[in-house]
Amino acid sequence: MIKVAIVEDHHMVREGIKLLLNQSGDMKVVAEYSNAEDWLASLSVQQYDVTLIDIDMPGVNGIDALTKGLMVDGSLKAIMLTMHNDVAYFREAFVKGAHGFVLKDMSVDELSIAIREVANGNTYFSDEFLKSLANKLKTEQNTSNQQNTPAVSINESEHRLLSFICLGYTNKELAEAMCLSVKTIESHKAKLMRKTQTKNNAALIVWAIKNHIVDI
Repeated sequence: MIKVAIVEDHHMVREGIKLLLNQSGDMKVVAEYSNAEDWLASLSVQQYDVTLIDIDMPGVNGIDALTKGLMVDGSLKAIMLTMHNDVAYFREAFVKGAHGFVLKDMSVDELSIAIREVANGNTYFSDEFLKSLANKLKTEQNTSNQQNTPAVSINESEHRLLSFICLGYTNKELAEAMCLSVKTIESHKAKLMRKTQTKNNAALIVWAIKNHIVDI
């Protein structure tokens, strides 16, 4: 059973999410908080498999809460909730360590998939966000008129791995596509993250797009 916590200042939104998730059969909302401060205080005594965090909250906002939460628990897995399809929020959230980014008007089925993916150690973000991010980065690059050359050398195998990651492949799918074990894929990804100084799949994607390694 996947233990889920919800950090959301609107009571009706919390109740709606809780009701729907508790009907899924494989996950349960075990805690809910109306503000980030109470959730942060709980981390020293409570552990959740996945936390859903609203970005737009009074007081400590969702992204700042994520940063503080990771200082308490480095293994924290968080999915950011928002009403706005904002590339800036999306990029900042993943760079800060979020594992997922979803709109509040998404279907319960999609939210459940996102939670399962994150609980299994993967990241979740929709194609819509990824395309928006890619377009935003390309616009920035065209405006600056600069041809950036990546400071990190990527070999053919790493380039292929990055391409699959940008397509949203899970570790299992990566292993199948590259004819390697999941353990080997995890090792290659960890090495690639060290080389690129990134923290997760989404940060790798941002790096790959910025450095013209892949074109989405």
